[in-house]
Amino acid sequence: MSENLTKLILIMPPQLGLLSGFAAGLISLANFVTDKMPDVCTDILDLSAHSIDSAKRQITSLIGCHHEQRLFVGITTTTASYQSALQIARLVKTAKPKAINVLGGHHASADPENILHNHSEIVDVIVIGEGEQSLCELLQHYPSLKDVPGLAYVGEDGNFVRTAAPRPLTKKELDSIPITYGDNGFIGTPGKFDHVTYVSARGCPLGCAFCAVGNDQIRTKSISAVVRDIEKLMDMGFSRIAIEDNFFAHSSARTREICDALKEIKHRRNDPFAWDCQTRVESLARKDTIRLMAEAGCEAVYIGVESADPDQLVYLKKTKNPTKYLKSLIEFVVPSLLEASIDCYLNLQFGLPGETEGNKLKTFGTLLETLGSLAIERGKCITIFPQLYVVYPGTTLFREGVAQGRFPADIFEYFTEWEYKHPSVLHWLGEHFAHGSGGIPEGILKPDLLQSGKFEIEGTTILQIQDYLRTLKGFKGIKIFNYSSYICTAA
Repeated sequence: MSENLTKLILIMPPQLGLLSGFAAGLISLANFVTDKMPDVCTDILDLSAHSIDSAKRQITSLIGCHHEQRLFVGITTTTASYQSALQIARLVKTAKPKAINVLGGHHASADPENILHNHSEIVDVIVIGEGEQSLCELLQHYPSLKDVPGLAYVGEDGNFVRTAAPRPLTKKELDSIPITYGDNGFIGTPGKFDHVTYVSARGCPLGCAFCAVGNDQIRTKSISAVVRDIEKLMDMGFSRIAIEDNFFAHSSARTREICDALKEIKHRRNDPFAWDCQTRVESLARKDTIRLMAEAGCEAVYIGVESADPDQLVYLKKTKNPTKYLKSLIEFVVPSLLEASIDCYLNLQFGLPGETEGNKLKTFGTLLETLGSLAIERGKCITIFPQLYVVYPGTTLFREGVAQGRFPADIFEYFTEWEYKHPSVLHWLGEHFAHGSGGIPEGILKPDLLQSGKFEIEGTTILQIQDYLRTLKGFKGIKIFNYSSYICTAA
């Protein structure tokens, strides 16, 4: 073995208590590095279903047997898995002190300065945003980082350094990245809700106040690459596919192209498969969109409605015209989905600022009663996916909260640790809500303590939310989704 060999290990940290699923971005990173830098020995370590003790054994075994001159360990993190990722970084440094720990993913990208200020002893570099190009150049130039795009690190003078953003990957580059890794076709934990995850496009140009991945141009794979990938998944035995683009059906032309391609696969192979996606009211309101999706085998759509209150829709920057938005949802989109036999899944947020029991029951009650009646008329049911209103780093809501003094700028250092040490809170959030853990759930925390970075649950608010969820279950034609069976447990 060459003394100059560089080793890269990409790690999915433990996700116990969170929704199960694998960060497919790690597969993309591994494939991109392998293609551009074949001399780098690259592995993926999926610890998502492992306890910390089990992860320690895995890391000690894997890292302890390597004697490369340079060992890089990339750890992906969301806000919900941030504390878990830090524990993995500590385990790596304990097993191999000279290893270079690289954090990436949504949380690391959104809060790099606070992470490095508090954890520079275990985190050497942060990759911000789309990581393929940055990671390759990091591996090539380390420890000289000033000209490597998309990085954050602590400079020799002890100051925080953030380099320029990398160029986005081209369509050709996106097309070239396989959806599995290695000779054994590694795909990680296939996905959530009994579907395998697939991404056909990156980016979202919109600016919802609660989202940290908006205001970015959409870049798509070619239709031929999508066909190749979908058929690969089918050949692997997957018959239910979740197209996890941030904004599916963003373009009427591409929607037609991709639906025609999926329909052609369906007819040519005579092999049953179904898919779902997440999209918006405005896209589904376009002529022929729902019909095209139904003909292409779409079984369900997740629509981020978020709220039935016009003022809250504006606050969340979901739409500038909430009256038209809700009218389109009720009078066209939902009826068309029901007629097309596409399951209608609505994401709704609970615990929004200024939300009282009175207006919550009025707004949600009126909406769900109306939609439920539409479903009953057609012998169908509409599924509500509850989400707790939470504030994540890198969002407009976070910046506003800091500016208004509702919480300090380094709040996630304290809150994620507090939440991690309170499994009962995590269990309650995971059982009832997607997008509930990791972020700051202002609606259920005492605001006076939150201002100083301390946390105490408002017990009465919890009881009100539980009562309200039970009330919603009583609406005819409406089903409230239960997440509990999809929570990641130890293998």
